[in-house]
Amino acid sequence: MRRAENSDVTPGRPVRLGAGGVVSRPGLFELLQLSARVTALSAPAGSGKTVLLGSWISQAGLGERVAWVPARRDESDPQQFWLSVLDRLRKTAPGSALVRELTAAPDLDGWAMVERLLKDLATLDDRVWLVIDDVHELGAGDTLRQLELLVLRAPPELRFVLASRRELRLGLHRLRLEGELTEIRPPDLRFSVADARTLFQAAGVPLTDSALGLLHERTEGWAAGLRLAALSLAGHPDPERFAAEFSGSERTVADYLLAEVLERQPAEVRRLLLRTSVLERVSGPLANALTGGTGGERILLELEAANAFVVSVDTSRCTGQPRDGSPTTSIRWRRSGTPRRPGTGGWRAGCWPTTGPACI
Repeated sequence: MRRAENSDVTPGRPVRLGAGGVVSRPGLFELLQLSARVTALSAPAGSGKTVLLGSWISQAGLGERVAWVPARRDESDPQQFWLSVLDRLRKTAPGSALVRELTAAPDLDGWAMVERLLKDLATLDDRVWLVIDDVHELGAGDTLRQLELLVLRAPPELRFVLASRRELRLGLHRLRLEGELTEIRPPDLRFSVADARTLFQAAGVPLTDSALGLLHERTEGWAAGLRLAALSLAGHPDPERFAAEFSGSERTVADYLLAEVLERQPAEVRRLLLRTSVLERVSGPLANALTGGTGGERILLELEAANAFVVSVDTSRCTGQPRDGSPTTSIRWRRSGTPRRPGTGGWRAGCWPTTGPACI
């Protein structure tokens, strides 16, 4: 298994701006270019996965060798998904002569489509990348299992780049053991201070080193947070004060999280986030006490797997804490969504015992 380094900045390798104001990330570009058979990008919304992949393809001149397939929201039709995969592969230079055309039919089975595609690509001898964005939208049904079959049986020259907001639910352990899996995770996608400086300079926002460092610390290098901060700072009369006061409650950040993350959560998850938003750390039993439910442990583990809202703070996974900005963002969401239940959250949090087991 290959892991990405946490920073793109190495001696002699300056950070630069790419086309369209995108910060070029040569370290990650190189990793993608030289990666193993499968590259898995797993990170929350706004981490820059799609922008990274698009700029890598453009910078490397791989347009004719990449089949880009975005999974649609709540993708539930295997036939439609695989028709998209076949269509995009047919449009690549190597795949155009190998992948046969296929049209939709009522009895067209996803498993049969994958077997047919494997036969078509059996003689592939030129490198092709199949990039599937938003793999989490495939759910946990047949489509995901069919993708796993394709990944494990595909010819060596077909490389996979799989981007998801949560850990991939694919049986890739064998590829990991064989060194054929490259994993890019949230720490690898975080902007370095040099990346952030390039971004703000491109936006025409002058910042002192101290203000830049503070914004980087508050956003934890989160790409969307830094870009939204740059938008908010454009024309701001006092950038230093803005940097000092910047938090997840900024309108642009909160609106982004509301639309991209919070509104996609089930009601029980939104309730847990609301009731625990006053806490710096939360465990399964404490979440249950605040929500009056019994699924706190399960929800926290699912949120951790989905790279959303919470991170584990110890190796035994006994306690988690909200990601920076979550409490203030939850307050904003509470005003625009579910009304607060008066007189409960603060009292129960204050009376929760701090001794004894609290593993989630």
